[in-house]
Amino acid sequence: MFQKIKKHWFGIIAGMIFVLYALFLMLVFFAPRVDIKERGFVFCTKQMINNFHDCSSHRVWCSVKVIVKNNACDFKVIKDGFSLWLKGEQKTPWANYYFEPVLQDEPNTDDEEFKAYYQEHLDLFADMEELNKNRIELEKQVDKIQDQAPQAPEEVEIKEEETTNEEQ
Repeated sequence: MFQKIKKHWFGIIAGMIFVLYALFLMLVFFAPRVDIKERGFVFCTKQMINNFHDCSSHRVWCSVKVIVKNNACDFKVIKDGFSLWLKGEQKTPWANYYFEPVLQDEPNTDDEEFKAYYQEHLDLFADMEELNKNRIELEKQVDKIQDQAPQAPEEVEIKEEETTNEEQ
C-alpha cells in the first residue's frame, strides 16, 4: 500500500486537486447568476465583467488575472457561507449562494396608467414586428446611400494601384 502511495503520490495529489476544483466549478455553475439583491456569486460576476472591460490591452495575461480574481471571489463566497453555517447564522452552508433569485420588482399592474397603456397598445407583438420591418428598410436605404456616395481620393488611388498590380 505504502509502495503504491510512494510511487504515485504526485498523481494522487494532482487528482485530488482536480476533483476539488471540479466540485468548486460545479457549485459555481449551478448557482444563480442574476439577482437584484446581488447575493451569492452575482457580485463576483459583475466585478469580473467590469474587470474584463478594464482589460483594454486585450492581452492573455490580463484575462487570466481577471479569471483568477473571479475564482478567488467565488471561493470567498463559499468560505463565507460555510463560516456563517458554523456560527449558526444560516441553515445550510450553501444558503448564501443557492437561493431563489429575485429577478425584478413586480410592476403594479393595477395602476390606471398601465391599464390605459395596454388598452392603447393591444397588440405589442405586432407593433414590434412593424418596428423591425421599418428598421430593416431604413438599413437598406442607408446602405444604398453609402454605395452612391462619392469615394475619397485616397481610396480611389489605392484601388487604382491594386488594379495595376493585378494586371501585371
